[in-house]
Amino acid sequence: MIRKLLFAIVVHFTFCLSASAQTTNHAAYSLFVVNFAKYGSWPQARTDFKIAVLGKSKIYEELIKSTANKNVNGQPYKVSQIESANEIGDAQIVFIPDNKSSNLDEVLKATIGKSVMIVAEREGLAKKGADFSFLVIDNKLRFDINSSDLEKRNIKVSGNLISIANSSM
Repeated sequence: MIRKLLFAIVVHFTFCLSASAQTTNHAAYSLFVVNFAKYGSWPQARTDFKIAVLGKSKIYEELIKSTANKNVNGQPYKVSQIESANEIGDAQIVFIPDNKSSNLDEVLKATIGKSVMIVAEREGLAKKGADFSFLVIDNKLRFDINSSDLEKRNIKVSGNLISIANSSM
């Protein structure tokens, strides 16, 4: 069972989600975010699974499409667009698009002590406190994971997800 799950994840991420360095494949980013949610575990039970997108980004529309009529652990997705870290509220995931990367410190401060997964579009931000950050290798969209920060936030992710990350800190 675990081998089948791992194989499905690897095939899905490796072959289906390629990205060009010159253009952003927002659909691929949204599928990654949705899968981070599916393979994560949060301590609080809520009625909706909330994803907040900081600022204007096409990832917002793609997340709306990819989460329509779907759920994570029995909770329907609710996607919102926020303008500042003060609006995060009780979201379980915050997505920081590339053009808002300078707001990482603000998001980190606003989520201290909360079980909020921070996913950043810009490469290298997992080393600076985000839980996931994206990078493109050989025209394939990949991700780095910051396991130690996820642990501090009381968010558990599948070992299979960690095993397919580009790097884990």
